Amino acid sequence: MDRDEQTTLLLEEKLRLLPDSPGVYLMKDEKGEVLYVGKSKCLKDRVRSYFQKTRPASPRICKMTERVTNIETLITRSELDALLLENTLIKKYRPRFNVLFRDDKTYPYLRFSWSEDFPRLSVTRRVSRGPDLTYGPYANPGALRETLGAISRIFPLATCNLDLGKVIERPCIEYQIGRCMGPCAGLVTRDEYRKMANGVRLFLEGKNTDLESLLHEEMAHHARNLEFEKAAKAKHRLESIRTILERQTVEFRLPHTVDAVALETGEKAAHIELLSVRNGRVAGRREVHIKNYDQDSPEELLVAFLEQHYSQETAALPEEILLSHPLSAEALMNLAWMSEKKGEKVSVTHPRRGEKKTVIELAQNNARESLRERGKSQSDLLHALEEVREMLGLTRAPSSIGCVDISNTGDSFPVASLVVFVDGLPDKSLYRRFRIRYDRGQDDFRMLAEVLMRHFDDRPLPDLLLIDGGEPQLRAALAALHQTGKNPLPRQVMGIAKERSRTGHQERLVAPEFESPLILPPHRPSTHLLMRIRDEAHRFAITYHRKLREESLTHSRLLDIPGIGPSREKQLLLTFGSVAELTSASPERIALEGKLPPSLARRIAEHLSGSAPDTPQPEERP
Repeated sequence: MDRDEQTTLLLEEKLRLLPDSPGVYLMKDEKGEVLYVGKSKCLKDRVRSYFQKTRPASPRICKMTERVTNIETLITRSELDALLLENTLIKKYRPRFNVLFRDDKTYPYLRFSWSEDFPRLSVTRRVSRGPDLTYGPYANPGALRETLGAISRIFPLATCNLDLGKVIERPCIEYQIGRCMGPCAGLVTRDEYRKMANGVRLFLEGKNTDLESLLHEEMAHHARNLEFEKAAKAKHRLESIRTILERQTVEFRLPHTVDAVALETGEKAAHIELLSVRNGRVAGRREVHIKNYDQDSPEELLVAFLEQHYSQETAALPEEILLSHPLSAEALMNLAWMSEKKGEKVSVTHPRRGEKKTVIELAQNNARESLRERGKSQSDLLHALEEVREMLGLTRAPSSIGCVDISNTGDSFPVASLVVFVDGLPDKSLYRRFRIRYDRGQDDFRMLAEVLMRHFDDRPLPDLLLIDGGEPQLRAALAALHQTGKNPLPRQVMGIAKERSRTGHQERLVAPEFESPLILPPHRPSTHLLMRIRDEAHRFAITYHRKLREESLTHSRLLDIPGIGPSREKQLLLTFGSVAELTSASPERIALEGKLPPSLARRIAEHLSGSAPDTPQPEERP
């Protein structure tokens, strides 16, 4: 019996013994690589269906089944559990035959701690299932910052992390500038605060008519009681709300929560647009680009997206999902888990008329335009990569291009960065930043060698690795790579440097194979691409360097004292007002006013006076 026959028999045996329970299945090739991860409420029926010759399948599925030599199954308690496990395994293995999306981010939400006496807003990435309220998701961080900024200007709620159940002597600066009502110092009652918080709730839920009525009633109430300053503040909040609402021009007569999901396909790519409509207004947007599109049916793509998007813990399910394409009865049955997850009915429909049709057409138009723009951008990137191939004399265009940059000022906080672009686009999952361990002076060559040896000791090189620098940096880089056992191909590792010439600055590439530096032609797509990669490496390194430097400048001396954590540090600063005042205080005063044990008070006084022994600092890991 040859190997192919043996593999066929083993696969047939696997199919015969499949359980009829809900669970997840992993299809693997002869090397053990996971080709596909799927879920089903009946593993036996679902997995066998792939190998039924009478059942039509997409080209992608046909290619996959030809390579399958083994199938593993994991049984779960329910279909919903299977879906959650499937989502986890897809993220872990990233199988090539699953419908993968370029956008797998976890988007932020706004959490409103409504269960507290004095509710506060915070940013979270988990949807609350308790009494607290959650709003979002916010795919655009700028929109989230704008929302928080507008709320803080109009509604002065607390933003600190203090225990508002305890009253302190003095409120913080936020109260002084009118951005907080001062609940920490007992300057506002619970009822007054929650009345303000209710305005925030109406604002976030899009109940604009109710909010305007509330503010108008509050303004009239204060005016009747001759409280003109409070009436003026209520009027200012009302005018600010009306100004914000005037910017929101897209309105629909849909009283419930709705998500519109539109699919647009091309010859080699597909794009999905999700618009979140809350109380008749577009409140959020998400775009995803399908990486391995292989002429799958619209139903396959939409179902795959809905399962991957809404199965995440951070995804809030709406009351209704509008789709640009109809789904079969079988597909709709397979989406019944969404109602189970939400705890109430979730309708999935394909509208053909009316206001819902208008919403899905808006999403479809956005998907179509995004696909067109991405297609043009991808074509330009492929042209730039082909130019790089021709210019460097490579056998094929480099799919992955990396760049290493060192950033340091004197001897303080030397760092390095590695960025990687795949098919001309930044792949931030491959970005790395390093805190340099070499501490015997400023030596860029040793630092560069350290970074390359640390990172590439057990990792492959990208198709093209750029070193920010000239020939000396390139020699140091190649020597370090050789020490790791790497033997780069010709023109796989190059230095990129900007040099001054009579006509201005010129970008140059240096490599052992070049008799002289290669001057990059200006205003060419290839030059722009390589410069963008080098500049991105520089940006990533300098950002990390500044972060470490700023942390050192803002790091509190109190946190270096054993026994002092963030809570005690904050309480001491609120009690004494500043570190300078605390430094001049006696141990007895620190113990009395700070309500601390005498031994800890003495330790604080000794540390701030400089008489305490130095505490060794732990080494930071990269």
